[in-house]
Amino acid sequence: MSIYELMKKEWKTYCLMSSIIYIEEMSKPTEHIQIKKVKEKVYPCLCFHSIRLKMNNQEITKLIFDITKNWEKTKKIKFIGESFKNIKKSNWDNQDYFFLSPQWINSILSECGKIPNEYSYKTAIKRIGHLKQYPKKPINENKNLFVLLLKNKKLAAGAFIISLDLECRGVQNGKPTLCMSEKYKDFLEFMLKVAKKWNWTNNITLSTVAVEYSKKLGIKASPQYELRINTNGLKEIYSLAGPLANSFKDKCIRFNINRSNHFQKHGRTIKRGESKQKIMAEIKAKRNLTTTNLQFATGIGTDVVLDHLRNLEKEGKIKKERMGKRYIWNLK
Repeated sequence: MSIYELMKKEWKTYCLMSSIIYIEEMSKPTEHIQIKKVKEKVYPCLCFHSIRLKMNNQEITKLIFDITKNWEKTKKIKFIGESFKNIKKSNWDNQDYFFLSPQWINSILSECGKIPNEYSYKTAIKRIGHLKQYPKKPINENKNLFVLLLKNKKLAAGAFIISLDLECRGVQNGKPTLCMSEKYKDFLEFMLKVAKKWNWTNNITLSTVAVEYSKKLGIKASPQYELRINTNGLKEIYSLAGPLANSFKDKCIRFNINRSNHFQKHGRTIKRGESKQKIMAEIKAKRNLTTTNLQFATGIGTDVVLDHLRNLEKEGKIKKERMGKRYIWNLK
């Protein structure tokens, strides 16, 4: 059974995985002062930003919305903003989103106890402390539902499936790394502990990520840390708790798992020259191909594909153009 199916059936599993979604992807209910005016009287008011899930993938956003909506009906507690009969599309950046109520995070933490990220936990606790219209559920800081990830391999795999869908880099080439900023280092350290427990990583400690290039571009890059999931770990995680909600990422994971299985069984069966010819033939036949497109079409990993693409570009046979965050390849 996939982790998303378990989230539909089991309240504890839903709360545990939702707290990971809250840490990794949701905007936090941080406080701010808003100036209000009533009958000529101006006064500062303490307000909180909304908890929001906003992504450029409709599949994940809609799935989490639907699962949460079902629990809202079951628990008879308002978890999702009143105006959201379904997810909405942002006019600003075209991403899909919905808002969650303070009652939602109160219910999640009441079940989970203290979550392994101080920043996310403290902002949630402060927001819950200012709940006025609804009764507050008690939160036991000595309770920690996350210990289940060190005892239950299927739930641990589910936690990493969630991360593969939301936060992991390198999914396209089958070398996923969970990478986050300094603010979330304590969460990463816990996830590293889980990955080491089940032999899903070769990391002894978290690796640092170079941010100098981003800083040169004028991006305010804070220190980043990561842990990498090894190939055998990825296979076991996927077999225990897959598939992913993001169908494109799921296709990438399945491709790279199958490629790894084939390589282990048969070894390298395609000669280097044949790989290059396959890539060139695909670019001649189609337009605006990404490295991932070529990976699927040729059955070759992205690292090998990129090596051939760079050589073909040097030879003046193909050209690349920037499209969003990636490059597309065409005949020159």
